[in-house]
Amino acid sequence: MLELVPCTLRQILRVLREETGSILHLRLCLINHFPRILLSGTAGRTRAHVYRGLGITIGEKTLISGPLTLGGQSLPQNLRIGAGSFINSPVYIDAAAPVHLGDRVSIGHHVVIITSDHEIGNEYFRAGKLSPMPVRVGDGCWLAAGAVILPGVTIGAGAVVAAGAVVTKDVAPNTLVGGVPSRFIRQLSTVDE
Repeated sequence: MLELVPCTLRQILRVLREETGSILHLRLCLINHFPRILLSGTAGRTRAHVYRGLGITIGEKTLISGPLTLGGQSLPQNLRIGAGSFINSPVYIDAAAPVHLGDRVSIGHHVVIITSDHEIGNEYFRAGKLSPMPVRVGDGCWLAAGAVILPGVTIGAGAVVAAGAVVTKDVAPNTLVGGVPSRFIRQLSTVDE
């Protein structure tokens, strides 16, 4: 029979620190696992509050519907999520370089945002030196389900990235892009029109 031993949060954190080897790894461990105890689709503002406490900058009235997964080289302070945004779940974000999601950004499930690439190494190990580049998503954007955003990309305000698109270069404001690699599909209307 399993015996439950009472322990303090301090004891749990000490064990986690010993297992992970550093405070940074401890924070990533907590970011990737602690919010999973909240059911997906519930407690969106509570989950955002937990992530704020773990070092991610998140604007007011942002809802996070399920757990985020941050890549192993990520720095929580590199992730900034604006106010009034909605993030579905699951979402993977590699924040080795800064990732800035503007206000009122909507992110569908299975979206991947990558900030790190590798130089091509020699024949013994082709994935060479890491070269991180920031990603920026403008206000009002929608990244639909399964979209992949690659390092160094800026997505202009009001743009839409279609489901399953792989974005390899900057996207102009108020445009719809889709495909692999993504391409311009059409201009989107604006409030002034």
